[in-house]
Amino acid sequence: MRNSSHENRGIEEIVHLDSDQEDDDHLHSIEESHGNKSTMNAYIAEVERRLLVQVAQTENEAYELYQDYANLVGFSVRKGKQYYVSGTNMLRWKSYLCSKEGVKDERPRSKGTRKRNTTRTECKAMIAFNIDKDGLWRVAKFVKEHNHEFAPSNGKHLLRSARSISTEKGATIESMKKAGLRPIDCFNYMSEECNGVQHVGFSKKDCYNFINMLKTTLIEPGDAQNLVRHFKGKANTEPGFYFDIQFNQEGRIANVFWRDNQSRIDYDCFGDLVIFDTTYRTNRYDLLFNTFLESMGSKAPSSIFTDQDQAMANAIAGVFPNARHRLCLWHISKNAPSHLNSFKL
Repeated sequence: MRNSSHENRGIEEIVHLDSDQEDDDHLHSIEESHGNKSTMNAYIAEVERRLLVQVAQTENEAYELYQDYANLVGFSVRKGKQYYVSGTNMLRWKSYLCSKEGVKDERPRSKGTRKRNTTRTECKAMIAFNIDKDGLWRVAKFVKEHNHEFAPSNGKHLLRSARSISTEKGATIESMKKAGLRPIDCFNYMSEECNGVQHVGFSKKDCYNFINMLKTTLIEPGDAQNLVRHFKGKANTEPGFYFDIQFNQEGRIANVFWRDNQSRIDYDCFGDLVIFDTTYRTNRYDLLFNTFLESMGSKAPSSIFTDQDQAMANAIAGVFPNARHRLCLWHISKNAPSHLNSFKL
């Protein structure tokens, strides 16, 4: 079993712990004026001091303590190792790490897998808690220094560990969706209520994924069969109606595609250009485009507009080799600053 006195010495070697408590009003006044850099640094130092002397009651509370500190500083958190009391399922030590800890897995990936940017820098920043016999969580080790840049103030809300949809906000989104609001309208409403997207607590994509999850949970036994029956009825009563259903390895419905006769007529007249919206993204674009092509009588579009997605670009080149693939101007305008900020006009 880990020696608690050894752990306590570990804290003292890395940071000095001050047991004096400041009143909450003083901390609040610092937070309100954190626009100034020196004031912000003082605020972070105060939060850090409180983190190290705080006693957590539960595992979630300990995690949230470090996560709140990380969000303030500008880095993301992931869970590290944990140890149990010998012969029991009682935790005695648990760590939380900077998300950039470790090195990237360099093992070869399957063909067609999109290459991801390196995000690991072997950062050593972390915190560890000892859990005593009463179940109280106390800081046993804290490494403050990072070897990478922190997220800017306007990007901290996009950190992975900073994003979550609370029960209350989830219920609000669900209510708005039931009222017929679109996902984007739900997110915009939450942004206005929270005085900006940086205060919502989750991203637009998180909102879309949450709504998609709600739809999945609403599927009941027999719904898939009813869907197939409905499409067959449409095909029998509406000339030109087309549908296709793809199944996964377990024989369950994985993807559904359909279009009515009017869509086919419109495409025959105005099918020179197709704009593909990737709100609910998939990496099976080849299947989607092949199904689309079959449903339109093998007539490929002359031009197709999409966002910047390499997997989609590869599928377009394979299924629509003669089509002109262009990127959406909105996405170009949005992404340009991140690539051109080093150039001064």
